[in-house]
Amino acid sequence: MTLVDAVNGEGQLDAMLEAAKQAAVADRLVITKTDIADSEGVTRLRRRLEALNPFALCTTAVDGELDPSLLANIAPSTLGAKWDDLDRWLDPVTSGKFAQRLGDAARYSSGRGVHDAAIRSFCLWFYEPFTWEVLNAALQALAQLRGPDLLRVKGIVHVVGERGPVVLQGAQHLFHPPVTLEGGHEIDPRSRIVFIVRDIARESIEALFAAVGALAATRAQ
Repeated sequence: MTLVDAVNGEGQLDAMLEAAKQAAVADRLVITKTDIADSEGVTRLRRRLEALNPFALCTTAVDGELDPSLLANIAPSTLGAKWDDLDRWLDPVTSGKFAQRLGDAARYSSGRGVHDAAIRSFCLWFYEPFTWEVLNAALQALAQLRGPDLLRVKGIVHVVGERGPVVLQGAQHLFHPPVTLEGGHEIDPRSRIVFIVRDIARESIEALFAAVGALAATRAQ
């Protein structure tokens, strides 16, 4: 969760890349000091944050008060996590309507800062299960080639031979060990991976995964 100051937030996003990065990779965005900020400024800041990170739940704290439920279910917490939990983790805003967000989430206002424009968020869907060889090779190549600009990766993927879907999480060059969840018929059979990146085109990552998959298929023949 990332807190954004309603009074100084826009200036910080303009001046500091680190501030924009933190807002871009958060699962929860909370705008604070709304009681002393201009209402139009709060609205403008919220729209900017929602454009910068459309995969986060954005809300406001009034007089320092925050609904405790916002701190729950941020990430899958059990091996038996259900599809609704996984869905909220990947996209807490639409919760099951990811198809409406395919492509770069470039809903920025005309007043966006330079850091906002450099950061993109998008989701890739995969209709066939991965092999561990292909999945690891693609992620390793991406980390080696563009690690510093790979701000965050999170996904639920299906891997051949695994008993259930696999949770992926990573940032820049570091990926956490994948966690295999318990199988369940209610889980979407497709894989999907959310990428939050800086100056990396969606098409480049699509092409990388396609190339790695094609090479693996050629070797298997």
